[in-house]
Amino acid sequence: MSGALLIAPEWLGLSGLWQIDAKGRRKAVDAEDLGLSDEVGDRLEAWMDAFDAIYDEDDAASSDFANEVDRLAWEAEGHALVQTIAAELGSGWDIRQDFTSWRGKDKS
Repeated sequence: MSGALLIAPEWLGLSGLWQIDAKGRRKAVDAEDLGLSDEVGDRLEAWMDAFDAIYDEDDAASSDFANEVDRLAWEAEGHALVQTIAAELGSGWDIRQDFTSWRGKDKS
């Protein structure tokens, strides 16, 4: 398997992994769908749980981390996950990341 993969959070219930097709359309996928190890799947789930914990149901667009330290720690784990996922998937994959476009965004 090969292709393009975007690692980007989305509110509630999604893995943060998106397979990108030739037309640039995103399709949500899970770590298991990609054959990633259980360890990476668990780390990804914990990373997304931390993201979902900041979700403000009454005002999704204003959801944010409590402070910059928490946000930077979450982003650092995201960058580490990108490297780990790239290593597990191999050179046939184009791995992209977007850890900022969720800011100010309502739940889709």
